[in-house]
Amino acid sequence: MPLLRPVSDQPIAIRQALEDGWHGFCRHAWVLIALTLILGGLNLLCWLLYRHSGGLLDRGLPQSSPQQLGEATVALVAYLCSGFWLLVGLIHGAERALDDQPPRLGMLLRCDGRAIARLAWSVLVLLLLLALVRQSGELSSWLLTLLLPRLGALPLWAAWAVVIYVLADQVLLLPITVLGDQAGLAAFRSGRLATDRHWLHALGLLLVVSLVLLAGFLLLAGLAVALPWALCTLTAAYRQLFVLKLAGVQPLHQR
Repeated sequence: MPLLRPVSDQPIAIRQALEDGWHGFCRHAWVLIALTLILGGLNLLCWLLYRHSGGLLDRGLPQSSPQQLGEATVALVAYLCSGFWLLVGLIHGAERALDDQPPRLGMLLRCDGRAIARLAWSVLVLLLLLALVRQSGELSSWLLTLLLPRLGALPLWAAWAVVIYVLADQVLLLPITVLGDQAGLAAFRSGRLATDRHWLHALGLLLVVSLVLLAGFLLLAGLAVALPWALCTLTAAYRQLFVLKLAGVQPLHQR
């Protein structure tokens, strides 16, 4: 799969991305909030069903009946699929909102199976990489503790530094996967091409988006606003680097 290469060498303009994301969200807030409530509610329901089934690990596989295992597996798959479905729908809605094209709820609720599969594969690759880094840090810490106990924590700190570096480097992974038709390692490498040269700006964007989502979690119901706004911000940042700007076109918040 050919890599998605950025059309701009400029770093991410964090403030502009945040403002464009907010104005795009405000123009079509009711559609994006409704989508979040519908698919977010479905996602929560699937999680509650999974917990009610006992989970795959709570009781242990040998102690679980085949029926319980089947229910837990179906509920877990539905939970993951509904979560990716929500993310894909919101990113498509964010793209249309930033283009000032009214997104229709019915269109955003359509299940884009290919985009969901790409997103699931890309997230899996990222999680596997982060898990490998963490396990390597723990193993190195254990070995170093046997030799130099006072330095045993250094590999753990180094592993966490690598985790933060990778997360910032892949801050645009979601829109790259959904809008750029990338998946897995191709999406990972495309993200690096765009952000590695301006890593501090990518870290700043990651912190800003994380604060928006954290505020939404703390306010509970505010997550229905925070999640669409965060994805609109990421999509606006993605468009800065990967979408050619037409002459004379002004940012959304200046129109």
